[in-house]
Amino acid sequence: MTAPIEDVSALPGKKVADQADNPVGKVQAIYAMDDRYPMWVAVEIATGLVGRRTVVVPLARLKDEGGRLKVPYSKQHIIEAPEVDGGDGMSAECDRRLRDYYAIDAGDQELRTDNKSYAAVVSENDGAARRVDDPEQLETPDADRRSAETIERLNDPGSSEARKVTAGDVAHDDQDVDGS
Repeated sequence: MTAPIEDVSALPGKKVADQADNPVGKVQAIYAMDDRYPMWVAVEIATGLVGRRTVVVPLARLKDEGGRLKVPYSKQHIIEAPEVDGGDGMSAECDRRLRDYYAIDAGDQELRTDNKSYAAVVSENDGAARRVDDPEQLETPDADRRSAETIERLNDPGSSEARKVTAGDVAHDDQDVDGS
């Protein structure tokens, strides 16, 4: 069963697999936007027999499938991700390159706004992000963006009573009935 990430602070050290369930690497760090909003997850991957590289994947695409972390990308796609700035921070330019590479943006929030969706946790603010030393300080974003009205509709879908409707009731013809 696929579920949103419940606790961002528990991610460091966990293994990540790609879309085909191939091992990718382990979560090393979390990067958050200036407002402490977790956005990126740094994963250390093997790039050959002895090579290692830290790549960044979007938290919004990370999912928990039966206790295993998975991303909807191939390992090769992740390996080819743009380099991130060194050190404890990530520039706004780097953030933009990563958003473009992984095809995520604030527009993702428009895909699904009435249910639990990974796209719903994409930060609306782009810009610099910094490595978080203590992930316990972060608040895990809630992927449930349902409004009170949506929840009410889910609980009470309304009447199933049939109505009599004619073609004339639904037609949007600008002509008069007599054809003039």
